Amino acid sequence: MKPIVRIACFCSLGCALWGGLLNGGFEIPDPNFTEWFIPPLYWHRIADNPYGDCYAAIRRFFVPSPQYDRSKQQVKWMIPAAYEGKRFVVLSTGDLGEESDPAITHSTISQTVTFLPGQKIAGAFFFGTCDYLPYNDYGQIYLQPVDPNSGLPSEIVLAYADVIMVQDFQCTNDWIPFQYTFTEQTAGTYNLFCTVRDNQDTIYKSYLAVDGLFICTPQPGDINQDCVVDALDFQILSQAWLSWCPDPNAFDPNDFTPDPNYPNYAGGVIPDGYIYDPNLIDPNCPCTQADLNKDWFVDTFDLTILTDYWLRNGN
Repeated sequence: MKPIVRIACFCSLGCALWGGLLNGGFEIPDPNFTEWFIPPLYWHRIADNPYGDCYAAIRRFFVPSPQYDRSKQQVKWMIPAAYEGKRFVVLSTGDLGEESDPAITHSTISQTVTFLPGQKIAGAFFFGTCDYLPYNDYGQIYLQPVDPNSGLPSEIVLAYADVIMVQDFQCTNDWIPFQYTFTEQTAGTYNLFCTVRDNQDTIYKSYLAVDGLFICTPQPGDINQDCVVDALDFQILSQAWLSWCPDPNAFDPNDFTPDPNYPNYAGGVIPDGYIYDPNLIDPNCPCTQADLNKDWFVDTFDLTILTDYWLRNGN
């Protein structure tokens, strides 16, 4: 039976940074560390185990240290490259050496960040495990309000994965992107945590990699909501070009009858005698997204909005 040890390794909030997110791409190593793994700059951690450290390392690629499943076969998965840029961060429930493993149950990095209404946080994660069920290790990226009495949600989970999801000794198939948009009710100041945790045991390691974290405000013309107006948005607009996409809530079909004089009418005002027929609207057409000025039609007015904000971003 594997031993149960409950000593934690997590990140300090004592020097948390207020305002925007720093080093969200994990490209900048902390110059104050010289151990064999280097943590990311501006991210905070604390070592409260007897070994005085925990694993949160910047890597260009990652292969877990040799570990073996119950049939004595080596666990074989890896992270071949970053999600964006050249580096990413890896958190481990151990990996400080065999002697230290029983003293570490989790590793966490954090920052304090303020979010405004309409802003979005996005990024990607990768979860891999060398453990097996019923020891359901997990990785999570989440927010908790700095002031628990602020009226903000007590916790917002941005990303999550565990052994149940990936299966014994396995990993996610690839980096998994995530995003969250803040409203008037959820905007505020939070502690942003990235953590990986053992469940019950501390012998077999699990890993959470995080990359490409960024905060932005989507711009007009940003059809795919990736916070930059570019060729991807133009492609979506092209797919919906000259399409009609009225708001279905604006019509009562019982109030209209077909008018043969307007079989292909497109515009924001429906002429008398025209029926709103949802069957005439292609469900595979991204018309609603591409209708930037919300006049129920994708045309030069929408193209003008896109070109006015071409290559702008909200970072």
